[in-house]
Amino acid sequence: MKPFDFCPSCAGRLEDAGDEGFRCPSCARRWYRNSAPAAGAAIVKDGKALVTQRGIEPEKGRFDIPGGFLGAGEHPVDALKRELREELGIEVDVDVEDCISMVAHPYGREGDPVLALGFLARWVDGQPRAADDVADFRWVDLDELEKLDFAWEHDRAVARTALLRAKEGSDGGS
Repeated sequence: MKPFDFCPSCAGRLEDAGDEGFRCPSCARRWYRNSAPAAGAAIVKDGKALVTQRGIEPEKGRFDIPGGFLGAGEHPVDALKRELREELGIEVDVDVEDCISMVAHPYGREGDPVLALGFLARWVDGQPRAADDVADFRWVDLDELEKLDFAWEHDRAVARTALLRAKEGSDGGS
């Protein structure tokens, strides 16, 4: 990932500093390679988890859990609630304590670094509808979940955990 060739501060040509990112020999400023944070949620209702089919690249047509990237300075829970409203038109109850997964992974053709935060969320209101970058959605049980072509295995793991907890009764599942 190389977002630019020239320093945004002084316009000097940037030098690659390896894992640390880039540095400008003219003004000594550093530009770091940081993971872009994203938040996704597993929502269980009536013993089934809500999964979405991606409508855009990367991984168009494959499944994931609903969610998306955080805006600059946006809190992960606020971003997650916003994404679920945009993508599905639903409201959820979720808090920081509901985060059950943190996975760093490559994203897209260039392998941009992402930090995916996986949450367990509770459906509050609204009827899901595919919107924004979601092509379709489904409610799936454990057997169906394992048969789907997931874009990222960590998303399947979050949905699986939510279904298992609901089945055990520790999360209610509704």
